[in-house]
Amino acid sequence: MFPAATRRPRANMAHAPARFEPVDAALTSEQREAQRIADQAAAFCLFGLKIALDDEAYWTDATGAYRADAAAPPSPANDPQYVPPPTTFAFPDLPQRGAHLSTRTPMQTLRIIDWAAVLLIAHVAALWGVGAGLTALSLGEAAAFLLSAGALKAGLWLTEAYRATPAAMRPEGAVGGLALGVIAGIIIANLIAPDARAAAALATTLPVAAMLLAGIHAAIAVWANAAHKKGVFSENVVIVGATEAAKRIIARAKRAGDMRIVAVVDDRLSRVPARLGAAPVGGNIDDLIAWEGLPHVDRIIITVTQKAETRVRAMIERLRPIPNRVDLLLDYQIQGVQGRRVERLNGAAVACVSGRPHNYRRALVKRASDLLIGGAMLAAFALPMLIIAIAIKCDSKGPILYRQQRHGFNNRIFTVLKFRTMRVRPEEKALLQVQAADPRITRLGRFLRKTSLDELPQLLNVLRGDMSLVGPRPHAINMKTAERDLQHIVAEYAHRHRVKPGLTGWAQVNGSRGPVEKPSELRRRVKLDLEYVSNASLWLDLQILWRTLPSLLGDKEATR
Repeated sequence: MFPAATRRPRANMAHAPARFEPVDAALTSEQREAQRIADQAAAFCLFGLKIALDDEAYWTDATGAYRADAAAPPSPANDPQYVPPPTTFAFPDLPQRGAHLSTRTPMQTLRIIDWAAVLLIAHVAALWGVGAGLTALSLGEAAAFLLSAGALKAGLWLTEAYRATPAAMRPEGAVGGLALGVIAGIIIANLIAPDARAAAALATTLPVAAMLLAGIHAAIAVWANAAHKKGVFSENVVIVGATEAAKRIIARAKRAGDMRIVAVVDDRLSRVPARLGAAPVGGNIDDLIAWEGLPHVDRIIITVTQKAETRVRAMIERLRPIPNRVDLLLDYQIQGVQGRRVERLNGAAVACVSGRPHNYRRALVKRASDLLIGGAMLAAFALPMLIIAIAIKCDSKGPILYRQQRHGFNNRIFTVLKFRTMRVRPEEKALLQVQAADPRITRLGRFLRKTSLDELPQLLNVLRGDMSLVGPRPHAINMKTAERDLQHIVAEYAHRHRVKPGLTGWAQVNGSRGPVEKPSELRRRVKLDLEYVSNASLWLDLQILWRTLPSLLGDKEATR
């Protein structure tokens, strides 16, 4: 239905390093840079980007391909100075959400616990039965204990105990599987155990372990039920198009409880009902983009049939400037769209057309590394931070910490913390980027900026979850380059907000630090940020952290 865009990476390569076509050597350096960033940004979309590299504007001006159109949507409403246009449709209040977990989290947790229990049961039974741990036994003897203990796991699998959703989990759900596992385990022990004492140890250990596991399963089921009722497993979803498919999604979401349909966007008010289920219907995409609750929306689903190709394309183009994930509901006739960006959602196939598919495992690993490494860094730098705080208080008047609102994940606004490095000037209202030999910077502040020690309080932002150790550096709200808004210079600027901002990032270790005073500098930074977002991994994060120290301490050219 949708022809492949030319000169774009394939959509199903979103999780692999993007492969780009060769750049024409006849282009100028700025034009080549413009083409590279366009190709990099294309990795975030299934059907390509609005950027047309053969437009006349591109060939005459390297920044032309990245300027917002004259009819571009207004600035997002999470800009404190933005006043949305009048509208007759009011979106519901959507406050900042709390913790959100995948619906697979409870069962994945139980699987891990059960495998650990199998190893522990086998080890304890071996110590009791033959007087040695598993590692000291021969392969055959160890296999006898492992197979007997593994029968508990097999019983749970045979009774489909791992297939329940958080809403359907019951405290007694694992009892039948564990009982079957105990019976099977005792039979296996009597058949292949090294001797009668080992069989007796297994026959005694398995029932006790099964009762303990049943208690653990029951406790997690009770927690999952309570968390489900509080919406911990529910995504905030906005549907575009009040269609029959939208009605089916809403009905399934009500039964499954893994989505909270916040609103249905459709401006054909004379042809659609005022509500679909509990979700209000109305407004248009401009109203959605201007909605102040948009940063707290996890997913936008377009349910308009792909037969209305022109309308669907227009919707996708209008939604691309925002960092939220956008999915397209696939008709049953669509069979050509496959790959890692296509998934099942409440029994329906959806394709991610903008943004990155969710990867809860990577998010969990990243959050764990942030807490572990960030906590260790905070403990290590606690004394230097105390000394810096005292020095700031003695050096100049004003607070120790500087607080500033910046854009974070999904354009959400958060307050970033830094050591104050400038003199307090209440009369200055405009936000000005730092310049070389800036008179506002204090003597101590100049040293703190040169060594990046002023960023240390952001470790608190990392532990709080607003930031990560590695990611695109957060930019201040309303920041400008060459007196132009950043999204007017690089139309895909918001794509850098698809991950949490970081203390350091791929752009910083590659020399793009400090203020961006020219459009070419902004384009280069966004290109590097998109490279990181496209290829983010724990290994890349560790590489960046390793390269950060010499980059910060040895960079004498960047203005900070």
